[in-house]
Amino acid sequence: MARIGLIAAHGKTEAESLAAEVIPWLEQRGCEVLNEDELRGGARPDVIVALGGDGLIMRVAHDLPDIPILGINVGRVGFLAMTERQHWQDALQEIIDGRYEVQEGPTLEATVFRNGQAIVDAWAINDVVIRSGMQLIDVEVYIDERYVNTYPGDGMIVATPQGSTAYCMAAGGPVLAAGVGGFAVTPICAHSPIRTTLVVPKSALIELVLASEREAHLILDGVPELELQEGDVVTVRDGAHRFRLAVLEGMNFYDAFRSKFNFMIRPDAVPTLGRRGRERP
Repeated sequence: MARIGLIAAHGKTEAESLAAEVIPWLEQRGCEVLNEDELRGGARPDVIVALGGDGLIMRVAHDLPDIPILGINVGRVGFLAMTERQHWQDALQEIIDGRYEVQEGPTLEATVFRNGQAIVDAWAINDVVIRSGMQLIDVEVYIDERYVNTYPGDGMIVATPQGSTAYCMAAGGPVLAAGVGGFAVTPICAHSPIRTTLVVPKSALIELVLASEREAHLILDGVPELELQEGDVVTVRDGAHRFRLAVLEGMNFYDAFRSKFNFMIRPDAVPTLGRRGRERP
């Protein structure tokens, strides 16, 4: 018997009405359905089904780490929630039948040192960001205790592969495909023609030093964590938790990237490889 956790986005009428359909459908097929209170109480499901968008998936992954999540999109972009609402029955049948894989991504552990003392120890799924206020700041970057450069600008992003399609991509950084074993270190609006992103192994120790007295904040997955002071050192490394998505057979990172972000240089292009008469070598 499958144990399915079910969480609908709070305040979204569409998500709540879908939950009212999903719960009896699962129970009729012999599944045990666990609500959010039961999950927070320690009940362990095989998969958590999140009815919402990427924001809900992030919240669930933070609150209930290391459990595979299947997102059914009732939001807008839904890059992580790759199953659309109209296909929910087919998707859940695959979960019940065990016809899915668990895609595992790293997380980030962030520690802030002030005057040699650790004052914050937290973790993020998508990114760890140092962000300026109204004026540019200087951020020193060190990788594995080696000085890389000092970046004047609006700050610095350290992104996981799943986070690389968020703020990192918006800041001109690379998109790291699912399965890449590294992190992207991307300057934000660097006041220099030299603004190249570094992609470092996930084993790397990343140290970011706020080297100016202007306003700056530490932001984890879009949530402000701390106002930083000059001389603060933010260390970022591979976290203990893992971000797990339940991936169904029809899901494809590149299809999702192309469609969700309208990443189509020639919208009418027809791929040649894989077509009848033109099989791969």
